[in-house]
Amino acid sequence: MYFPKLVFLLTISLPSLGSILLVPENHSSIQSGLNNAQVGDSILVSSGVYTENLIWPEITDIVLMSVNGADVTTIDGNNSGSVISFSYPNIDTTSILQGFTIRNGLSDLGGGIYISGCSPQIQQNIIEGNSASSAGGGLYCTNSQTIIDNNFIQYNVTEFQSNTTQIDMTNGGGICFTGNSIGQAIISNNTITNNYSTDYGGGITCTRNALISGNQITSNTSGWFGGGLYHLGSSTVLVDNLISQNSSLWGAGITLQGGYLTITNCEILENNGDGLHLYYGTLQADTSSFSNNTGDGIGAGAGELLNSDNYTISATVSHCNITGNAVFGIRNSLDWLTINAILNWWGDSTGPGGLGTGYGDHVSRFVLYDPWLTSAGINSKNSNEQRVNSLTICPSNPVPSTTLVQVAGNGHGKVSVFDLSGRMISTLFDGQLSASNTTVEWNTTTIKPGIYFIVLSCDDSNISCAAIKL
Repeated sequence: MYFPKLVFLLTISLPSLGSILLVPENHSSIQSGLNNAQVGDSILVSSGVYTENLIWPEITDIVLMSVNGADVTTIDGNNSGSVISFSYPNIDTTSILQGFTIRNGLSDLGGGIYISGCSPQIQQNIIEGNSASSAGGGLYCTNSQTIIDNNFIQYNVTEFQSNTTQIDMTNGGGICFTGNSIGQAIISNNTITNNYSTDYGGGITCTRNALISGNQITSNTSGWFGGGLYHLGSSTVLVDNLISQNSSLWGAGITLQGGYLTITNCEILENNGDGLHLYYGTLQADTSSFSNNTGDGIGAGAGELLNSDNYTISATVSHCNITGNAVFGIRNSLDWLTINAILNWWGDSTGPGGLGTGYGDHVSRFVLYDPWLTSAGINSKNSNEQRVNSLTICPSNPVPSTTLVQVAGNGHGKVSVFDLSGRMISTLFDGQLSASNTTVEWNTTTIKPGIYFIVLSCDDSNISCAAIKL
């Protein structure tokens, strides 16, 4: 599987240089490699299938990485618990898990990965085919500021299992973030698709502060709320996400049920139900699209269960495209709430229809829509346009003395090599990129054995891939 955008977080403190432990050459199992690692060490795993349920050790600054990538390196949990568990408090973002297929985990919490009270980096993995009975079929993170970056999280399930104990309602088929609100977790540049939760959050359940950025959240399903995302009682920023073709009884794309949700430059489209449903909480949306959903673009209301005396509800939507929705563009069933929806594009220069005066998407009562935009507020994009830059190395790891680095993209780009301490050791390319591959040579004879990152910087984004020299 091709990882089109591998974001290298240079702002994060990376491990110091240490020893390299090889699995299975030096250690017969991955767990043995982890148990023998010291601060600053890297455990490199050769291709193969490893049937293990891993416990991350009580040290930080270690890297667990496959040599040849997630396509050919699998950790199989054998339906015997979480595939990987992180639970020691000193594990921070200098602890990195990279480049594995993680599958067949089965647990109450976190079928694929369980993270509690610590904050590792989880990047460039395929997390698929895992199950949880309560929360986090793919990943469960509590009291954590972890970074989940550039993974494929797919075909995971959270549903009641007859041989386990269900805790409350099921949450987070793909990912469940919960716990205290200290700091901010990061979910960035992932493909989160075809996950399922019996109750809440087919793709993601988020009940703690988070930045959710640059993801494709598509074709997820939940039985009740939040097919793509279920949000409860936290402060979350959504930016540059595609949320599409998700399904749920309420809020097929997003359900907001408490807390503060900011949506910027997102595409919420073609969901099988409402694009977003607001029960209560605070919504701030701008420069985004709520389009072609089979229900409302944005719906607000919770029947007789809620009233303005007991719950804080407010919604401001501006400079958005609200077009092509099957029922209402915005529908508000709360007679004590006015949704501020001025300066939006409704699909027609005459403004919204319904209780509006124009021919665009309909609005209901209690929606402030005038003035409106007379042309599209933003330029719509699709999933194929989100990730256009690419970076590959040939031959694949481990790298030989002469390695070919291929890059493609739009605009000016710079290709640099960094060591694990974050120090730039060389620049391979600095110039104009093109849609077809540009190939540059990297001479590795002068560098020491270890793990390096080749980084393509283009516009406001970074793309990276790991290079291993033995």
